[in-house]
Amino acid sequence: GDGTTAWKTLPTLLSTDFSFEKASWSDIAALSESGSADKYFSVGDEKTISLTTGEQVTLVILGFDHDDLTSGGKAGMTIGMKNLLATTYRMNATETNAGGWDESEMRTSTMATLLSQLPSDLQGVIKQVNKKATAGGASTSITTSADKLWLLAEVEVDGTTSAGYVDEGEQYEYWKTVKDGTVAADRIKYLSNGSGSANPWWLRSPYVSISSYFRYFASTGSVLGSYANSTRGVSFGFCV
Repeated sequence: GDGTTAWKTLPTLLSTDFSFEKASWSDIAALSESGSADKYFSVGDEKTISLTTGEQVTLVILGFDHDDLTSGGKAGMTIGMKNLLATTYRMNATETNAGGWDESEMRTSTMATLLSQLPSDLQGVIKQVNKKATAGGASTSITTSADKLWLLAEVEVDGTTSAGYVDEGEQYEYWKTVKDGTVAADRIKYLSNGSGSANPWWLRSPYVSISSYFRYFASTGSVLGSYANSTRGVSFGFCV
């Protein structure tokens, strides 16, 4: 070619105020795929989007080159929610973690619904990645799921070394440098994108010693377990 193709795919890079907040999703995805997103953006950068429901969601960059693409290689960027949705959800219809994250109602139904509520230009650039969680039923064996939207595992937040939980992923840079995931106060999240009250929020981690529980962070930031049919806040992640 004539050397202009790259400029055409990243037009806003010519702008002096290029930022995660202002960049289009197509430009963000192009940077991520090129492996140079971390030259333009930083962990903790924020971008607020509107769901098709009208609800506002502030996103934060959790890390770069962290998650494994289902198609092979690393996803250039991982992005998550700063706070919680207005609505709370259950992990399963009954008091069981059988089937783990992989077979949960949260993954197979709720995440699919929430994905469909994202802006179409964002939906179009989300990459499927492999996420790990224990298998449920008090097992410490790991099941891998191919996901577009997912809940965080405990280890991705607090870097736990506990048996079972430690194998569900690795702590994100955001939870090391922007927040300290080992500190309860830093794990507190609020409903309605921060305008509501502090609320418990679900993790995808089945409780390994109690087959009816999933792990969650309490409204105080403590890590606990609760019946799978309890409703808790949702803070999802995804990769581009």
